[in-house]
Amino acid sequence: MKHSAIEIGTQLEAAAPQLRTVETMLQDMETNVAPNARAVAQGKSKPFLPTMPAAEYEDVKSKLRAQDRMAEKPVEADMEAEAEREALPRAPIVLVGPNFAGATDVDGLMPPDTHGAVGVDHFVEVTNSHIDIFLRTNPSQRTSISLAAFFGYSARVLFDPRAVYDSVWNRWVVTADAFQESSTRQLFFVAISTTSNPLGPYFIYALNVTFNAGDFWDYPQLGYDQDSVIVTANVFTASGGFRGADMFAVAKARLYNGLGFSVPVFTGLRATLAPPIVLDQNARTYLIAASGGSSLSLYTLTNSSRPNAIQLTGPVSVAVPAYTAPPDAPQPGTTSTLDTLDGRFVNASTQTGDFLWQVHTVNLVGYAAPKFYQINTASSSLVQSAFFFGTSTSFDFNASIAANSANDIYVTWTMTDPPRGTNAQVRFSGFDHNNGTTYSLSPGIAAFTSPTFFTGGRWGDYSAVTVDPRNTRRAWLVNEDVLTNHDWGSRIVGIGFAS
Repeated sequence: MKHSAIEIGTQLEAAAPQLRTVETMLQDMETNVAPNARAVAQGKSKPFLPTMPAAEYEDVKSKLRAQDRMAEKPVEADMEAEAEREALPRAPIVLVGPNFAGATDVDGLMPPDTHGAVGVDHFVEVTNSHIDIFLRTNPSQRTSISLAAFFGYSARVLFDPRAVYDSVWNRWVVTADAFQESSTRQLFFVAISTTSNPLGPYFIYALNVTFNAGDFWDYPQLGYDQDSVIVTANVFTASGGFRGADMFAVAKARLYNGLGFSVPVFTGLRATLAPPIVLDQNARTYLIAASGGSSLSLYTLTNSSRPNAIQLTGPVSVAVPAYTAPPDAPQPGTTSTLDTLDGRFVNASTQTGDFLWQVHTVNLVGYAAPKFYQINTASSSLVQSAFFFGTSTSFDFNASIAANSANDIYVTWTMTDPPRGTNAQVRFSGFDHNNGTTYSLSPGIAAFTSPTFFTGGRWGDYSAVTVDPRNTRRAWLVNEDVLTNHDWGSRIVGIGFAS
């Protein structure tokens, strides 16, 4: 199959980075103005930017809310969904590691966008406020640094952070976006640890990602293959229209050695394009977007670390069962709902061999429910997909997925269940590849149930589950929860297969 090559849209230039130590970061927290103080002045809320027109998005959501209030669900489809729920087997996955409270609401934006990754000796959590570094064997040993102090930047509020651990090169990669300084300058920060220790020094890159005057760079995602670090983001015009997604890749050889770079940027791509975490030495890297309807959009990236030879082709349509945006999730004891977004992929895929794993939240007969996909990248075809959820009356959303090289999979998500009085839960499930090639996920296990409902408006866009580099039959997750005062908190949990 011949794929169409995407033209390069522009060039991204980066000077050599600044080297910052944790000691300097902590000192900056002591001497500088309170981190993200502007977030408080802005009401601490960052609006969600759908890639469809805002009025159309609100119309879709309002119709779904009306449907839920009137309980108008197709009887046959409801029975079919119920049968599917009851048929799902129990996954042999349990709590195997710590289960502790992570970051809580302090001075950052809302939603918190909890994200993070596990490394050899630490778990790193990032939110729209801080980076929090926990010792694996003793999570009470915690170092908390504001994003402003971490990146050495306080001109604008930082948001949408991501953190991944490269277990081959033993490096941490941490990114965050900043609000625009002007119509021609918006900074995106990339931090690279110099060792496997997240408490060691970092190379800090500050990249101007405004390629058209007035544009807003939003919802950046982070992945990598064997040779490069890959970044994607949605781009909006000054008037709020969706321009398309951007993508660029930077050679690890330059980033991990603190060198400047010049790389091409591919523009005008499908909305909310998700990069992968590639587990092998595949010559092709695959990015995927949930464009709506009955297909996914698959792009192929080659020579990702070579600016003069890099090529992006596609998109190729991968046929899947039709899907639409999900309804927002109701909560017991309040009329306030939790945002379930627009059916986008919220986190990186996992790529291993010819398979790509992803998950998103869509509408299932009036409920929000996650659906995972296994894509065959060699044939650009769907291998299998399936819903997973807690109960027949639950709303399930904010899901992420990770796989290891054996194709064991791990998922985490949020669940509410008003008829059963269940506030937002941090849940997890998984599937052991030894149980067969037809994957199904159990209703999962609740790692934590919030004591009350959330009153802060938007729910977090991100969640993260990452495979443990010490034992790939285990994984760690981070997701949002609710504190006793109705504000946001987070939960970090170690999970794994029982045998």
